[in-house]
Amino acid sequence: MATYTNSWKNKALLGWFMLQLPIILFMDLLDYIWPAWVYQPEGAPLHAAYKVKEWYIGKYNDPIVQWTAETASGHDSWMGLFMHLEFLFLLPTVAYGIYRLGVQRRGTSGADELLFLLYALEMALTTLICIYDVSYWDAAAYSTALKRELQVQLYGPWCVIPALIGLDMATRILRRIKAADAVGAVRKSL
Repeated sequence: MATYTNSWKNKALLGWFMLQLPIILFMDLLDYIWPAWVYQPEGAPLHAAYKVKEWYIGKYNDPIVQWTAETASGHDSWMGLFMHLEFLFLLPTVAYGIYRLGVQRRGTSGADELLFLLYALEMALTTLICIYDVSYWDAAAYSTALKRELQVQLYGPWCVIPALIGLDMATRILRRIKAADAVGAVRKSL
């Protein structure tokens, strides 16, 4: 029988997932999963999301956010993989996390904690790669101050928060392993 971990951290994780879901659907994957007629024309259902993304691109000229398969150059071909990972792994995991923590409200099982650990590691690592990539952007087009703002204020939280989630999930899993080891030790001594 599964045991469930319930704590205030689950509410924080639920809040994180609820923040991330619209960002995945309407920013990161806007032109990846939606046809252009749904967001580009004035009055389209997702036009507001398109305008926010266009504002961000206009303000920061962020090539990671502007990436498409058509515009990919040799060095940033990894972004295609990241888009697939976001659609095939992160989006379903976030939706499941919202369902599990917000609808069922049963807490996390060991299997949930393992899934959320993988989610956190993937999210932190891919964001860390983006942070690292910013360092190598053309200095003529991107000032040091702009690069720092992108790395610390915009990408940084998307690396640090998942790293903290990963630490929490690893700690929960370790507690489960230690409890199972203790039960095993008692059984052996009987």
